[in-house]
Order: sequence, then structure tokens, then C-alpha cells
Amino acid sequence: MIVSLNEIRQARSNLAGVINKTPLQYTKTFSDISDNEIYLKPENLQKTGSFKIRGAYNKIANLSEEEKNNGVVAFSAGNHGAGTAYAAQQAGIKATVIMPENPVPSKKNAITQLYCAEAIEYGTDSIAMFNKALQIKEEEGRAMIHPFDDPFTIAGQGTIGLEVLEELPEADAIIVPVSGGGLISGIAAAVKEIKPTIKVIGVNTEGATAMYTSRKMGVPTEVEVNTIADGLMAKKPGDLTFAHTQKYVDDLVLVSEEEIANSVAFLAERAKLVVEPSGAAAISAVLHHHTSLSDKKVIVMVSGGNISFELFQDLIQKYNEKIYAGV
Repeated sequence: MIVSLNEIRQARSNLAGVINKTPLQYTKTFSDISDNEIYLKPENLQKTGSFKIRGAYNKIANLSEEEKNNGVVAFSAGNHGAGTAYAAQQAGIKATVIMPENPVPSKKNAITQLYCAEAIEYGTDSIAMFNKALQIKEEEGRAMIHPFDDPFTIAGQGTIGLEVLEELPEADAIIVPVSGGGLISGIAAAVKEIKPTIKVIGVNTEGATAMYTSRKMGVPTEVEVNTIADGLMAKKPGDLTFAHTQKYVDDLVLVSEEEIANSVAFLAERAKLVVEPSGAAAISAVLHHHTSLSDKKVIVMVSGGNISFELFQDLIQKYNEKIYAGV
């Protein structure tokens, strides 16, 4: 089932008055480096610190009263969990989020302390967490708030596509980080239906190639994951997101773990943005010339900013050591 433009527009109505505006930010520095006009879409400044509130809130808004009474369950490294917990709190319903063992403390604290949801640490990858969430769904009758493979989640993320083309209708391309594929599915479904000529480019990291590998294999394929970008840790894309990617996405590229790490520091230095590694994946593809774009108006997704201070400090320190060493 491909999400329609009308469903994405309905999601925007559901999100009215809920989400923050995140206007595009033109950056001359990144434009000069890439030989394109670069506009950042800073969803790191979004409520809960990432775009994930859009899909989670839209899904919960579409639950029946019976489903709401039973509560919800989600699985997440943190950002989708925070979006789900926030949306559940606003709806006055209980929420449980399955997180990986040893989660980012700031992400867990947001879920449990700010948004008052239950967090259960279980497993080390997305499939183990999903299976635990599925168990709770079946045992307790909870509604599953899937982070990517759900039409309401996809439609919610697609509201970004509506926003960017309304603000920059002459855009030639949009570059999007990819994990399970919910973000790129929604954005691509929106922008391609409005402007079929726009290029949609997805970015995987070399440490988490689920969608990249699946496209090469022609079917959703499970991969091993070892990445600094915990927001890109999906081991396998969903059937829905794979179908959307096959239909709408023009290209998928890979960036290295080091390139992502450097981009976190460079975004802080030059754009004055605090961004987590997964949120820096798309700009990494631009800064390190992994696309063939030239002399185009390019929108680059900055998907989230929920990074621990310890990691942020470490990445900036290592980046500065490279700069001073002339690397």
C-alpha cells in the first residue's frame, strides 16, 4: 500500500498546532563545498528533538478509543520512543517503549522523565526489540506504534515533504538519511507526487546498510549493524518502506562512519547546530561528494539532535585534533 498525497495532507491537519516550524536554512559554507545551493531542514530543532514526533503522533491520532484505552507499545533507539511517549502523554494514554540494552541516557531520560512512559531495555538490535514489543502487544492488547513500517507513520513523516516544497518549490533534490525507511518513504511520496522531476536521494552509513543492500538484492534484506548512528540501526527495512523506496527514490548512497562523525562536528562549527550522528548522515553525503549533484538547489535533512554530551564532546575533540594535525 503506497501512502497517498491526501493521506499526507490529512496527517498535516492532525499535526497542526503540535509540531514546531523548522524553516529551511541556507548555508553558504556547505554550498561552496558541494557546488550546489544547500538548504538544511533542521528537524533536530523539532519537538522531542527529531522528526519522529510527526509519524508517532499521526499514528496515535488515528487509533480508536478502544485502542487508546489499551495503551501503546513501540520499539526504538530513542527518537521514535520519545515521539511516541510525547504523543501518548498528550492523548492521556499509557505507553511502553522497548529500547536497546545500554541506551543513550539522554534519550531514555526524555522518554521516562519528561514524557512519563515506561522504558524496557531489551536486546541490542531492532529485530530483538521488535519481537519484545510484539510480545507486549499480544499479551496486553497494546497498539503497536511502528517506527517506520506503518502507513500512518509514513504519512506523518511525509508532512516534511509538503513543507519543503512549499518553502522552496524550485528545489531540484532532497537528501534524506535512511534507517528502516519511514522518513524517506513519506518525504518521497509527498514530493514526487507534487513535483515528479525532483530527485530523492537516500543515505545509509557503511555500518548500517539495510535499505542499500535491500535495493541491490531486490527484496527487504536483513544485515548486520555496527554504527555510531544509533538512529540508523534498523537491521531490515519494512515491506511498506521498501515498496515506497522502490517506487520513488532515485538513488541510495553510502557514507563512512568517520564521515558522519566529522560532519557532526562540522555542523556544530559552521551551522551552529547540535546534531546526532544519524542526523548528520545526509549532509555527510554532500560534504564528501557521494552524489553526482552539481549546481542544483538541494534540501538536506538534518533529522535529529538527541546526542549525549559525552559523545558530542568526544566527536568535536577528535575533529579538532585532525584539524590541528592537518589531516
